[in-house]
Amino acid sequence: MTKTKLPPVILASGSPRRRELMGGLGIPFTVTTPGVDEAAIPVEGLSPGEIVKKLSLHKAQAIASANPDALVIGSDTIVVMADELGPEEVMGKPVDRQDAARMLNRLQDNEHRVYSGITVMGPNASGQPETRSDFLCTRVWMRPMTTDEIETYIDTGEPMDKAGAYAIQGQGSLNIERIEGCYFNVVGMSMYLLNRLIRELGYSLQVVPQGGNA
Repeated sequence: MTKTKLPPVILASGSPRRRELMGGLGIPFTVTTPGVDEAAIPVEGLSPGEIVKKLSLHKAQAIASANPDALVIGSDTIVVMADELGPEEVMGKPVDRQDAARMLNRLQDNEHRVYSGITVMGPNASGQPETRSDFLCTRVWMRPMTTDEIETYIDTGEPMDKAGAYAIQGQGSLNIERIEGCYFNVVGMSMYLLNRLIRELGYSLQVVPQGGNA
């Protein structure tokens, strides 16, 4: 395992979920919201995986340009729904209550896919600037929900800042039958994928206990 000292780490995200995931690693990091207008980034014709990689790259670039000595982490998540009831739909965060209800009505009693992309930018272990980017996809099955159940869930306010209008780690968990793939990918950032990208740059996120051996 590499013993190269980890540079300063910046999470380029305003997401409380990603901040909590990073906090669980026990490594020092700072948070800076990139302020990227995702709607202004052209993604027409891209696959879902390419979309989240591109958006995560833009978020990382927005912070990395002013922090060349840091490892900057950008991430983005979308929900993709496709079935016989309608064409493929890429779901971001709902714009209002009606949009949240529409999303949940389509997701309930069905399968959808969650794509989360991660980009890590900064100096590699040799001191050279490098960018690593990839994505994971998780399949999710949601139970049947009545209109009243959907409205009650929206009343909690939880769906309003989540891709696909639900939080698998919150009240939304009551409606998830099962998943296939990485749970943290649905929360908003796969810690496995993040660690893989960091290791490709020559570092490790594993914390060595004080007095322990690397």
